Amino acid sequence: MYSFEKVEYVGIDTKEFYEFDNKSIFTTIPWMDFIIEDNPGAIPIVIRIKKKGKLVGYFSAMKIKKMGISIVGSPFRGWSTCFMGIDTNNVTEDERICIYEELIPYIRKEYRCQYLSISDRNLSVEKSKKYFKTMNTDTLELRIDRSDEELFKVFKTDCRNFIRQFERRGAVLEYAEPNDEFAEEFYLQLIDVFDKQNLVPTYSVEKVKRLLRCLSKDNMVLCLRVRDPEGNSIATSIYPGFNNKFFFWGGASYRSGQHYRPNEYMLWNAIKYWRDRGAEWFDMVGVRDYKRKFGSEEVTYATIESAIPGLIQAKNMAEKLYFSSLKWKHKKSNTKRVEK
Repeated sequence: MYSFEKVEYVGIDTKEFYEFDNKSIFTTIPWMDFIIEDNPGAIPIVIRIKKKGKLVGYFSAMKIKKMGISIVGSPFRGWSTCFMGIDTNNVTEDERICIYEELIPYIRKEYRCQYLSISDRNLSVEKSKKYFKTMNTDTLELRIDRSDEELFKVFKTDCRNFIRQFERRGAVLEYAEPNDEFAEEFYLQLIDVFDKQNLVPTYSVEKVKRLLRCLSKDNMVLCLRVRDPEGNSIATSIYPGFNNKFFFWGGASYRSGQHYRPNEYMLWNAIKYWRDRGAEWFDMVGVRDYKRKFGSEEVTYATIESAIPGLIQAKNMAEKLYFSSLKWKHKKSNTKRVEK
């Protein structure tokens, strides 16, 4: 039997809260502050987990309300957060499942939530689906605690060629300040990325500003910029990192500057930057063909869903309608530009 204790978020003992070897950036105070700032009314949830009086770990989440529905997300879709769940050391996957079997009813009762979502990087779909309703979460990961030469060997031929082409074609890479100015620059380029797909961005420039503001206080984010030979910014990217892993949060570039090959070169430099600061893994966040060229491997982990009857289906339908609306918004914005 496990015991669960609610912990005050403000003034939390960060030494104990951060002591877990595989703790990710998504359950750090700066990242949780970002979620709170980006979701007005969000209430942080931190639960200390013990067994026979000994600390086992922590569970982190947020409680919000949407359309009158009480939600506990660890995390929830739309938070630009990959996974949260339990931080713990030396716990097997079977033990982790046992914790969730007791923790989920506790959360449903204590926080009176109608929908609960938990994405746990250390929980496989194969095992968890025997006990919970789960979804697959897929991503690509690359082991980076290797030399430049070893890393280059796992990159695909076209990836290596693009990196070399960048170095010959005269563009320049910069380490940028993670501030509002950079956020606005990034967002203008992001609009161009979505425009070529007949879409509009799925988040606002204010979200980018909040992210950089929260993470920059503790040096948890790397921002990169590429300028063409004339000094014009043509590409930008954002890479949060903490402990032994860093992530690809967002990249954007103008179509007119693609021939300089800025995107591969930014990723290559982000890998070296975080590796030299002790990171061992790069989570590229999601599965895309252009990410595979770095020799990354596909990984699948579980997202647990627990909800009142019919709510999961309603949520899935709402998500489909939302993404369909992005094309309509793009068409509408194009019409306005033509009228002007």
